[in-house]
Amino acid sequence: MSAPSRPLPPGWTRYDGPLLTIWRSRYEAVHGEAAANSFADGMLVRDHRWPIAQWINYGLRSAVLVAPASPAAWPVQRFAIYYAPPREGFQTVETARHEWMPRGPRGSTTDADAFTGAVEAAEQFLQVEATFGALG
Repeated sequence: MSAPSRPLPPGWTRYDGPLLTIWRSRYEAVHGEAAANSFADGMLVRDHRWPIAQWINYGLRSAVLVAPASPAAWPVQRFAIYYAPPREGFQTVETARHEWMPRGPRGSTTDADAFTGAVEAAEQFLQVEATFGALG
C-alpha cells in the first residue's frame, strides 16, 4: 500500500525497508527493557505488522513512523504516528484518528484510507517540526 508524498524538509528521507531498530531501542529506553514485546502485538520486535511508513533524518538521529497501533484482534484498527526526536525519546504524535473497522459496512473507511491519511499527517508533522526546528 502506498500513499502520495509531499516534498520532505531538508535532511529527511523516506525509508522503505524493514522496521528500523531505532523504534525498539527508543521505546525500551523510555518504558523499560522488554516493554516492546507487548507493544501493538509485538510490532516493534517482530516486524510483522504492515503496512508501515518511515522517514529518517540521519544528521539529527531522528525518525518518524506510521504503523498499526491497535492489537490485530480489536474490532477497530488504527494507524498511529510515532516520533523519535533528535538523539533520544519515543513520542506518539497526536493527530486525527486514522482508523477503520475491518468488518465495517461497504463504503466505510478502509485500511488503505486510514493509512493514506496517517502518511499525509506524518508528512505534515515533518513540515511543522522542520519549521519550528529552524526557528530555534
